Amino acid sequence: MSSVSVAKNRGALEAGSTLRERIGRSTQALSDSWARVERVLVTGFVGAIFLLILLNIVTRAINRPVIWVDELSIYLMVMTCFVGTSLTVRQRLDFAMTLVLDYLTPARLAVARRMLSLVGLAYAVFILWCSWRLFDPLDMVRSGFDVAKFTSLTMNFLYSEPTQTLGIPKWFVYLVMPVYGLGLTIHSLANLAEDLGWAQAAKAPEDEDIVVEAG
Repeated sequence: MSSVSVAKNRGALEAGSTLRERIGRSTQALSDSWARVERVLVTGFVGAIFLLILLNIVTRAINRPVIWVDELSIYLMVMTCFVGTSLTVRQRLDFAMTLVLDYLTPARLAVARRMLSLVGLAYAVFILWCSWRLFDPLDMVRSGFDVAKFTSLTMNFLYSEPTQTLGIPKWFVYLVMPVYGLGLTIHSLANLAEDLGWAQAAKAPEDEDIVVEAG
């Protein structure tokens, strides 16, 4: 093989590696940006729940309970769980059974992590597909954004049914589902890019040294 051919092959490999690295870094950056938004949302939801609980205590103590506070607190708690779960996937702090992984060799462990990331990505895409089916934006467009017409054509009451006490449309509450699915997809792609070696993985919490100080 001539030196020119070797140089071309080497250049092609370097270009491929550079492309993979760019994709990996871009996916990481997008995931990290989305994670920052999720942290703000979770912090806001938790703070709102705390204030609502205090309001509930005060209003019940003076025999003036506000009924919608309970429903709003429940919705915020559910939203916190969904958004927080997406955040833990990126931080790799989600629950996992490591009984088998603990006995794998490093090479097989790397393969197993890639497979798990693929499974997580497939689940995230499934959530997005379910959200698409639930909100059915194409039929809503075909109905001219007429909720009554959309409901009669599809028998989908998402946009027409209000919540019990808040009186807001239920679709507003269910928006957490596509947000959850999108976050899972982005984070799963970033995790997969790291597992494939396309990007430098951040140091996992379980890999950090734990120092216990006795006071």
